[in-house]
Amino acid sequence: MAKLGVFDVSVRYGKVPALNDVSLHLNEGERMFISGPNGAGKSSLLRAISGAVATSHGRIEMDGTILTGRPPEAIARQGLSMVPEGREIFGSMTVEENLRVGTGIRRDRSAIESDIAEIYDAFPILGQRRNASAGALSGGQQQMLAIGRALMTNPKLMMVDEPSLGLAPNIVDQVYDTLVALQQERGLTLLIVEQSSARAARVGGRMVLLRGGAIVDQGDAREFAEKDLLKDAYFGGAKTEDA
Repeated sequence: MAKLGVFDVSVRYGKVPALNDVSLHLNEGERMFISGPNGAGKSSLLRAISGAVATSHGRIEMDGTILTGRPPEAIARQGLSMVPEGREIFGSMTVEENLRVGTGIRRDRSAIESDIAEIYDAFPILGQRRNASAGALSGGQQQMLAIGRALMTNPKLMMVDEPSLGLAPNIVDQVYDTLVALQQERGLTLLIVEQSSARAARVGGRMVLLRGGAIVDQGDAREFAEKDLLKDAYFGGAKTEDA
């Protein structure tokens, strides 16, 4: 059974279609990248899975349980967590207060302190600034905090919307290296929106390309980078076939 199943899902904003009959599956422990041009429907797909936007057609399942139509809080309790584009941290709260926001749905209260210590171990700068206002952090530090807060819900499936957006390459490397290490340690399944095929190829995993709200191709991220298939998806060129 797939960890996540998306079946013929469509999303509309009023009369404007954002997703058109999108289907995909994600196996437990897998890492998948979603890419494509602006307006392709990448964020809408993640928001539909998390329950933040309603679907107009199709269904979404996690571990065989139907998520479609359920509120975001119920979906989060199922073991799904999302790091949204823009991070959405609480700037007036401290770093540690932001991390503790992510513990509200947990039943295993006794494990919270050790999990916070694990986040500080993964992102030492957060531990050093635990009592600082989150709004005073750099963009990279805020991204680390957003990931840490999502991890504090103790998820089984984590979705991250453009973790490299607006960050220096060395900070992006650090964020991804930590994400991959935490995935291995916790047995996480990851679904990541990422514009850079080179970045996805470096990290490794499966890639799905969206254009115009529909899947136009999918396969190994390293193969997409090697063949420059993202250029075809962005500009509508013909897909190069192997000789």
